[in-house]
Amino acid sequence: MLTLIALLFNPLIVTADYPLKDGRPTSKGIEQYIEEQSDSILYEFMECIEDTVYNVFIYAEDLADYGIDDSLELGRYYAHEIYITTEESFLAYQLDDLPKWKKNSLEESNKFVKAALLHELTHEYINQVGIEMRSIDGIRVDPAFETNIWIIMSYETFGSTFIEEGICEYLIEKMGEIIPPRKPFVPETIEELTNSENRYKVVYKYSSVFLKDFLDAVGFKKGIKVLLHNPPPTYEEILDPPQYFNRLKYPF
Repeated sequence: MLTLIALLFNPLIVTADYPLKDGRPTSKGIEQYIEEQSDSILYEFMECIEDTVYNVFIYAEDLADYGIDDSLELGRYYAHEIYITTEESFLAYQLDDLPKWKKNSLEESNKFVKAALLHELTHEYINQVGIEMRSIDGIRVDPAFETNIWIIMSYETFGSTFIEEGICEYLIEKMGEIIPPRKPFVPETIEELTNSENRYKVVYKYSSVFLKDFLDAVGFKKGIKVLLHNPPPTYEEILDPPQYFNRLKYPF
């Protein structure tokens, strides 16, 4: 489905009854939700960031067909293409669908179809800002954040992923579409930081906490530009945030 480059009106996301199985979204329901709501969700996203997202295609697909078998992957982003999984692993289509008692019973969760789409839209926006920096602003983007460059098993890869996922989770938390951890996990050693069992708690949750004060103070788009311009944090800098934020250079 081709998502509109820009909408000429302000559509409302209309509450609709989408199929459930054991109280959870079904594969067919996820396809229907993405088909019917993606343009409205895109518009809501653009209103939040006060900017336009250009040329993005949004699909609902079985990610296993693309060789993606990762329980943490609720969506996948490629340049200008977003895929939301049709696997029946979401708790609801959007956070507002959950009754209050259910929300209160959860320690944390981002397993909502709308939240997954907003997360992947943020990846697209980060890529768009990077293109704007290089092509319009003449600002260097650190190579670790180039989407076509991968430094295998290095702290640069860990750090750039940590920053990008943190930006995404920060925004959907700001939009009120996820349940943030009541008590976020804060790693204290490199072993805790890189332990694969802590991947979700570190890369998707602690990363948002790590970036929150900075993005609140600097602003979302400007903050992204500063983060992309600088080398990503080392393991030591993630464990000691002031060490990272105090060495950032502002390219303005």
